[in-house]
Amino acid sequence: MKKKFGIDIGYHKAWRAIQKVVACIRGTPEENYQILPSYLHMMVRKNSGTYTSTKRCGQNRFGYMFFAPVASVAGWSYCRPVIAVDAMFLKSKYCGVLFIVVSKDANNQILPLCFGVADSENNEAYIWFFGEMRKAVQVRRELVFLSDRNQSIANGIRKVFPKTHHGICLYHFEKNLKQRHAKATVINLFQSAARSYKREDFNQLMSQLKSVDKKTYNYIMEEPPERWARSWFPRRCYAMLTTNMVESMNSVLLKGREMPILRMLDFIQETLGEWFYERRKKVFNLDSMLFRINSKVIEFIVDLKKRTCNCLKFQLDELSCPHAIAAINKRYLQKSDYCSNWYSNETWLKTYERHVNTMGDQKS
Repeated sequence: MKKKFGIDIGYHKAWRAIQKVVACIRGTPEENYQILPSYLHMMVRKNSGTYTSTKRCGQNRFGYMFFAPVASVAGWSYCRPVIAVDAMFLKSKYCGVLFIVVSKDANNQILPLCFGVADSENNEAYIWFFGEMRKAVQVRRELVFLSDRNQSIANGIRKVFPKTHHGICLYHFEKNLKQRHAKATVINLFQSAARSYKREDFNQLMSQLKSVDKKTYNYIMEEPPERWARSWFPRRCYAMLTTNMVESMNSVLLKGREMPILRMLDFIQETLGEWFYERRKKVFNLDSMLFRINSKVIEFIVDLKKRTCNCLKFQLDELSCPHAIAAINKRYLQKSDYCSNWYSNETWLKTYERHVNTMGDQKS
């Protein structure tokens, strides 16, 4: 102010002036929470089929909020049944956390599925959030949840989705190992074991890890391999072993977490609207009987009729492995014919065929 206008004011006065201007533009946090029910009502009016819910706590005050855009719920039917859950801290006046659930589309792009706001990450909040999610989102067969090792998330999933499988993010597991000062060799063996397709490979790598660092081995095995090792997963994880997709969504929404709740919801809706519009415009081409494929000193058997390869990637990820691609090329076949429908152009386009309508001016 002094440099531009020659006015000398103190830091706190400048800060208060900024807050006044921001309140004029975005509304105060108190006004935002007061108008929230009307906002959610209009969200449903503008996007028929969108599911919203709120819960009041003691003294009739705001407790929790949930919404699942109808476009995302419709698109979810065309995504693989794997979803990641996480939360990010809000930085507006009343703080709290934003719950985020995402999946991946046929082109491995993030599909935001539903959102919620609560005071903190605790058992009660997650049980309520997952309860609303179950009402809003179709419960799919073979559904897999991925998250960090947050116990409240685990409790919520166990309570509301008892028949689903809950896996642990490898990235967060590795982070825990680094905090315990595990050697790089141990971490590399852990990652290789966790990502291996065959149990015999898993056992061999974990045996090597045990011989290098038995203490870390015992710590790792406190968690059943069914929760973090691909070869032990009871269901297909479709090459999704981390929560990177929801972490990426957190990064996209960083700007929004500093806004009052209604402006944050506007920011989320506008982001989704742009993504659905842009992805609807795009079309991509997927490159996707018995063959012996030699790779270095190993021989792989590919059965294109059964869509199997003894490396196991072809059948577990339902996406052509390098050995299957070699066999497909040899027969001059279309690679896209040997990919699961989850990865198809039609499935990807159907994911984003619905629209996300913005709210418009508050006065309307």
